[in-house]
Amino acid sequence: MKDTYPAKVMLAGEYAVVIGGSALTIPFHRFSARVRSVRDILPGKEKEARQSLEYLKHLFDYIRDLPASGFHAPPDLELFSGNLDSLWLDLDIPVGFGLGSSGAVSAAVYDQFFPASQELTLPLQKEDLALIESFFHGKSSGVDALTCHAGSPLRFYPSGNVQKVRFDPEEIPGGYRFFLLDSGERSETGPLVKHFLDLMKDKEFSRAMEEEYLPLIEKLIETLTGEREADPSMLMNMLSSFQLEYFRRMIPEKMIDLWIEGQVSNEYYLKLNGSGGGYFLGITHQTCRERLAERWGPDLLWIGS
Repeated sequence: MKDTYPAKVMLAGEYAVVIGGSALTIPFHRFSARVRSVRDILPGKEKEARQSLEYLKHLFDYIRDLPASGFHAPPDLELFSGNLDSLWLDLDIPVGFGLGSSGAVSAAVYDQFFPASQELTLPLQKEDLALIESFFHGKSSGVDALTCHAGSPLRFYPSGNVQKVRFDPEEIPGGYRFFLLDSGERSETGPLVKHFLDLMKDKEFSRAMEEEYLPLIEKLIETLTGEREADPSMLMNMLSSFQLEYFRRMIPEKMIDLWIEGQVSNEYYLKLNGSGGGYFLGITHQTCRERLAERWGPDLLWIGS
């Protein structure tokens, strides 16, 4: 059992996983949720600890009211209730920024209070974690929470299979680097996913997702995992263009000019990192790294060292 659960970054697959497509995620250890004792509340963290204790009680009530048979590894409700006043989660993952804050909380609760969870396969853990995380969003794929729980890069297949994969963010083909760019605007996953599902009722949008988006996601994943030889920057450019056209509502207005500038200059390309808002994932060549760091300062976080 761990006591620290990292944030997550979705390299490819946002909204694809909602309709049975592929995804590639990695843990992002820059931020995390840490399980702490109430005897270990750091100075200045008193308010956060009280809030954590409160929402953990609400989460307990939610899990208690779910049918235990709905979980592959049932919760130990006695263990959970017995720790409601003694454990809290020290969370530094920005909420509403696409880094899996609710996923990390779900992963911590699953690890601590579902004793048989470690005996399950990744797909079954994903189903359990999706049930837990539905407390936060109304519905969850379980992708974020499983990434936070596994603490490893994960590849999600359309078949439902999930595998741990090797991915080194400092060894991207062609000398490219991924980064996160802070839009400064938080978002709520639930309404954006609902908007996407409404869009899927449109035949043109649905066809574009099936015929263009899902194959593009697959090619990018295969490139990043070394299964295909291709230029990841070119694929990111295509993905960026698709999302600008079809996922416009998921992109804050203040980011549009930066988005287009990257496509025109070919210096970087941006895409969603999750449902939208918050942090956006970008790719640039190693030779542009210093220039972008000077331009965006603390709003830019590199994936890897």
